[in-house]
Amino acid sequence: MDDHSPEETQKEQTGPDSLLQRLYRPGPLIFLFSIVFIGLLSLGYFLLTEDTPPPAVLTPAPVDKSAQTQAKIFEEESTSDMEDRVKQADLAIIETMRDSNLKMSELDLVDVELRRLDGRGYHFQVLQIPSVNDRTIFLKTLRGNLYKRVPEASLLDNGSNEAAIEIDKLPTHRLLLESVPLRLPRPESKGPKLIIVIDDVGENFAVLKGMAKLDIPLTFAVWPNASNTRASVELIAQKRRDLIMHFPMEPMGYPKFNPGDDALFVSMTEDEIKKRVVENLAKIPESIGVNNHMGSRFTAYKPGMDVALAEFKRRGLFFLDSLTSPKSVGRKSAKSTGIPFYERDTFLDNVKDVTAIVHQLKKSEKVALAKGYAIAIGHPYPETLAALKQWGLQRDKTINIIPLSQLSPE
Repeated sequence: MDDHSPEETQKEQTGPDSLLQRLYRPGPLIFLFSIVFIGLLSLGYFLLTEDTPPPAVLTPAPVDKSAQTQAKIFEEESTSDMEDRVKQADLAIIETMRDSNLKMSELDLVDVELRRLDGRGYHFQVLQIPSVNDRTIFLKTLRGNLYKRVPEASLLDNGSNEAAIEIDKLPTHRLLLESVPLRLPRPESKGPKLIIVIDDVGENFAVLKGMAKLDIPLTFAVWPNASNTRASVELIAQKRRDLIMHFPMEPMGYPKFNPGDDALFVSMTEDEIKKRVVENLAKIPESIGVNNHMGSRFTAYKPGMDVALAEFKRRGLFFLDSLTSPKSVGRKSAKSTGIPFYERDTFLDNVKDVTAIVHQLKKSEKVALAKGYAIAIGHPYPETLAALKQWGLQRDKTINIIPLSQLSPE
């Protein structure tokens, strides 16, 4: 129970408590809020009516025209660099293909080689151009497009199926205007070399499959009109082996020994020989060369050989003389026509006996050691396959077994 009276309690509330009690009364509170409100209104009016200072004007730095001029010195024009000019020639080719309604997807970059001029690289290219209806118009259009883009470029017509582009007399493009096999240079192996060619490919497909599996880079010569020509070609291409055409030619014992209706005969006219060459080569366009099947009579007939070898050369092929006759004029015709030429050194399997074939392989090794290289010819016989397997385990490892395309022509 509180013993103080109300009067005594009121008297005791002095100091800060008494001040707060007086401030919380309605009158003083209204007065204080009014002062604060008037102050906020005054501040807002001041801010809204004050003049905003103008933005500072940034004076651009003076342009150093001499520096700009100096920078342009290092910006070379496209025609000052060979690679840039090669690219301009590329564009001229593309424009010409468009003008000729040729499909860009059919333009094939066959090979490219980095070359140098004044220490700077540029690319020499081999291009397979899609088949054109009129090569004269195509080349004329290309010459005009080249002049627009690279005035110092020259277009050279190198015959019926090739053209070339030179820039300042330096070759930059080789243009193949017909679909022909192209033998690209490969580095030659050092030391003695042995090439083994398998003739008569296209009939015994089972033996071919066995030979293709060997760890020996055989060269295969395929008949143009055999039972399994296309299957054989596809298998050889899959195994990345050298493929040549085994071209039928008339033998001395004809008609007893019949090379087939697709052969070359001494009774043919020049036009007939050319036509037969075109027909057969169309069967195996993948061929990189040709050797003769039979042909002891035809290979001794120089007028016919000159025509045939000239046609082979025109399509970018080489000729391997199987030497079925000592009277062959293959070497003479090759020299007069300018076709790359090879000549057989040994036959492996005239006797179908494994031991005899191994002996012939060893004989071929001796020829390679003495001559520097040797070309041996065998056939797709089961005995030859067995002999190759046996010989491969004991052969002279100092002799390099190489594809024919890696051997320089005679």
